[in-house]
Amino acid sequence: MWLFTKNSFISVVQHRERQDHVLVRARVKKHIVRLFPGQEKLIAKDDTADYRWRLLIPKQVLADTLADYIMQRLDYDNFKAAQEADDPAWLSFLHSIWGVGLGLQKKS
Repeated sequence: MWLFTKNSFISVVQHRERQDHVLVRARVKKHIVRLFPGQEKLIAKDDTADYRWRLLIPKQVLADTLADYIMQRLDYDNFKAAQEADDPAWLSFLHSIWGVGLGLQKKS
């Protein structure tokens, strides 16, 4: 599953061997750090993987983190307008995804 927050993009997949854990993956390390503060020492780097940064956590930690984000940090009514303007690469990435999504919508 892909998840976008105000300042993070992560990919979450089921761990292959530990059914009660997920692998949180990101292309940018700070995207994991922002969502899971205090877990920095557990974030692994794999330069051969499509998502370089990885964090193995229990599913319950993910569920609690997402619930907290929704209840405490989701305070905007326009996702794109809520973005941090100091990272041009992040804004370009989001606008690219938005544009591709618009194209998909127009074709459906």
